Amino acid sequence: MNINYFKSYPEIDRTIKIQEYKDRDNTDKSLFLEPTEQMKESSNLIFRIPVFLSHPSRLNAVQQQFVDTMIRQIKKAILFPRTLPITEQYPETPLTNIRRMITSSYGMVSLNLRQRLVELQENNLGQPLSGTTWEGSPFAQIEPGMAYQFGQPILLIRETGVEQNGIWSFGIGPFLILEWDSTAANPIEAFFDKNDWKSIFQNWISQVRSGYYIQTQPEFKYSCNADN
Repeated sequence: MNINYFKSYPEIDRTIKIQEYKDRDNTDKSLFLEPTEQMKESSNLIFRIPVFLSHPSRLNAVQQQFVDTMIRQIKKAILFPRTLPITEQYPETPLTNIRRMITSSYGMVSLNLRQRLVELQENNLGQPLSGTTWEGSPFAQIEPGMAYQFGQPILLIRETGVEQNGIWSFGIGPFLILEWDSTAANPIEAFFDKNDWKSIFQNWISQVRSGYYIQTQPEFKYSCNADN
């Protein structure tokens, strides 16, 4: 190797000039290490802040598009959306799986989507009822309730027409509930282009990141300084 070749270049350009020299000389480039697969995988979304994306497993075509778009929105915020049982599943009962997912996540997005259309006839007092309503998944009640118990930031989105009961009743929990109209023209774009979605989603992201940094602080402090 001609060492004098490098002396005419500033030290800051040394690596670049070595590469140019070897390219022209057709010499072995094995000394120039490429990132390994392990290094590349460490930049994958799975290594970023995990959040629990709760949604029913039975989805129609429009609901699937909505869930897919929600996943892209969460990933765009550099968060990792975890779902049961798609991204992971533990060899335990459903409630234990849910609790494990929640305790290892830093926030939740819960989607209460239409599952069964029910015709109303009467209530438990024998009083007649009329009309129909959509039921959601029972896990749409369980999972946000468990996340609230752990104090996690929660973002609730209900498909219009789904019965408003339990945690999905307005005023029950200290959080807003967004509504998605799946029957609207361009239902996906119509929802994600709304300012209320963008505002509430950004607020949820900030809470998730704040909670992540707080929870990953050391448990014990070894200084009495007020700044610490």
